[in-house]
Amino acid sequence: MDTPLLRHRSLLACGLLLPLAATQAQAVDADDTVIVTATRTAESVDDTLASVTVLTRADIERLGPSGLPELLAGQPGVDVSSTGSFGKFTSLSLRGTNPGQTLVLIDGVRVGSATTGTAALELIPTDQIERIEIVRGPRASLYGADAIGGVIQIFTRPGAGSGWQASATGGGFGTWSGRAATRGEVGDTRYYLTVSGLTSDGYDVQRDGAVGSFGPSPIEPDDDRYRNTAVNLGVNHRLANGAELGAQALRAQGRTDYDGFPNRTDFVQQVLSAHLGGEISAGWYSRIALGESRDEADNLIDGADFSTFDTRRSSAIWQNDLSLPGRQLLTLGLDGWRDAVDSTTAFTEDTRDNWAVFAQDQIDLGRHQLIVGARRDDNQAFGSETTGNATWGVALRDDLRLTASYGTAYKAPTFNDLYYPNDGFYAGNPDLQPETARNAELGLRYDLAPFTLSASVFHNDIDDLIVFDAANNTVNNIDRARIQGAESSVEYRVGNWRGYAALTALDTENRATGADLPRRANLTSRLELDRTLGAYRLGATLLAQDGRYDDTANTVPLAGYGRLDLRAEWQMAPQWALLARIENVLDRDYETAATYVQPDRAGYLTLAYRTP
Repeated sequence: MDTPLLRHRSLLACGLLLPLAATQAQAVDADDTVIVTATRTAESVDDTLASVTVLTRADIERLGPSGLPELLAGQPGVDVSSTGSFGKFTSLSLRGTNPGQTLVLIDGVRVGSATTGTAALELIPTDQIERIEIVRGPRASLYGADAIGGVIQIFTRPGAGSGWQASATGGGFGTWSGRAATRGEVGDTRYYLTVSGLTSDGYDVQRDGAVGSFGPSPIEPDDDRYRNTAVNLGVNHRLANGAELGAQALRAQGRTDYDGFPNRTDFVQQVLSAHLGGEISAGWYSRIALGESRDEADNLIDGADFSTFDTRRSSAIWQNDLSLPGRQLLTLGLDGWRDAVDSTTAFTEDTRDNWAVFAQDQIDLGRHQLIVGARRDDNQAFGSETTGNATWGVALRDDLRLTASYGTAYKAPTFNDLYYPNDGFYAGNPDLQPETARNAELGLRYDLAPFTLSASVFHNDIDDLIVFDAANNTVNNIDRARIQGAESSVEYRVGNWRGYAALTALDTENRATGADLPRRANLTSRLELDRTLGAYRLGATLLAQDGRYDDTANTVPLAGYGRLDLRAEWQMAPQWALLARIENVLDRDYETAATYVQPDRAGYLTLAYRTP
């Protein structure tokens, strides 16, 4: 059978020889090489058995993206579709899975809307982000629902040390932004504070009257503005017995305009968390964390109130890590959260609880490493779900490692899926069951200085997909999907040169219809090249994708595209830098969601101040 994966087998073979953990080499200092998301315990990025990408604060400042979607686009396994730049609705597919099948955490707290089931990544300002860990592959045995494609964790907490940072940016589409950050230590107490703001006149994101997956677009020829102000603060205190007590808060609020009915949303994204952790005895580390995330949206039509959807998730976790004889690390935990909805729409249920127990054993056998884990969730809405995973790694040589893994995962139905009231056009289905998945993966990592090469191939079967049942104006578990693909990347660092290339190849199929899953490109590539010349640094990024379909029936095609961005930095003084970037240098017209145009060529200039 002729599939996209087979048609591109030569490219795929080349990609597999250039392998994947792009971020694994993006870390520069010792702090950057430690990750926690893959196993819920600290480990070196060089030692992890997971497929991981890490983006640091240095990467964010070097690339200077307009928003978080632009930063994530084209990373291994990541496919981003958006209805425009500057805070417009964005969906992210990780390894070909649906947007709601990727779990998003901010500082360890689950985030996202309980009604839609997705996280508003477009509303999280990059000025508030210290680092991002992207873990690909199922992680339900550690985190529970929604981690079918993987987990994206955003860290807002800065690293150790003291100092100030400030920056101001101006550029295309009437865009202005600023950031000020400070951190320091007083005795055994560390603190930090970051304040940021962005305003943009935007552009008209939707082509008037164009026909897409949902019919003709509205006639609304105006620029779609965006405003976002955010603050992030926290404090950590080391107690006399070595334990640590801490709390942190992130709040971003503003408005985003768009074309349609309604045509404006006033939003709040908020995450609060607190933790206490320390050694109970030799070899036993225990940590308790409490958290709350809010996704609030007030929708308006030409300034008049239309609807409100406010969701809140309160969570608690108790995790214990025990070092056992035989070089084992056993993790045991209790995990629970409550979702609540406050809306002008009267949902038939507005709260639900989820409680879980989980266990993981990491075993070091010299050249061989083994990780096994299991989790049992009890959800008030649909009952119990058990998930598990097993990962094996072997060092074929000191610089070459092979990994194999198998895991199961599930996606919980959303409040819209289960409880939306019958309005004559749609009604939720309280009898829905979770979507379930089985994933197998093979990976290879090769450290051949000055190159870091990695690659993986994966196969994912997803059952009981929740889809709209037009005959009954509701949703049902009626579809199945098969996703297979490969990821590869190469990182090159020598002298004043830095190069990075990533390639993702996907073959997706709705098993009920034979159609491709919508908005998934068969091939996605990202290339980065940077050169330092004394006080100057020059760089370029090329993002390219081939064609795909916008709709489930595969009747609305989206053309492939290539986008080139250029950047330059001048270190004027030890603490001052001037950065310039030009996005979409070739001024290409392209869409990642039908009828919604991506921004034309635009330039931006940033003045930055950083203390050592």
